[in-house]
Amino acid sequence: MSNRSSSERSKAVVDAYYQAGVKGRLGDFAPYLHPDFTTTAPSYLPWGGVHPGAAFFRDEVLPKLPDVLDFGRFSYDVFFAENERVVALVNFGLTGSNAMIKISEHWTVRNGKATSIWVAYFEPQALLDKLGIAHGLKR
Repeated sequence: MSNRSSSERSKAVVDAYYQAGVKGRLGDFAPYLHPDFTTTAPSYLPWGGVHPGAAFFRDEVLPKLPDVLDFGRFSYDVFFAENERVVALVNFGLTGSNAMIKISEHWTVRNGKATSIWVAYFEPQALLDKLGIAHGLKR
């Protein structure tokens, strides 16, 4: 691994998250989390807001994601890194439906540990419907 570039190492850490989800074992990603990991997501989601500490992502997000996101229908649109910054534009199925959602996930990785994720959802209405959340812009 010493011959791999910083960007490749960062991508490998982030890819470990998605592959753990595909295998149905998101908890396997927990060792990749830096203790000071920060989660940032839109405030209208149950896991939304800014949450410092790996425990939130490990204990509150990872176990619940399969209830909402179908990793079996996961795919990358774009996946790239520059040193410690990784951007993944990904597609997920919504669990229990035919709906798909596009998510832009921006990660920071330092010394082999994920230190943050910032998440943006494109056209989240199907996700909001799945979560039972009323959206103010719905027509």
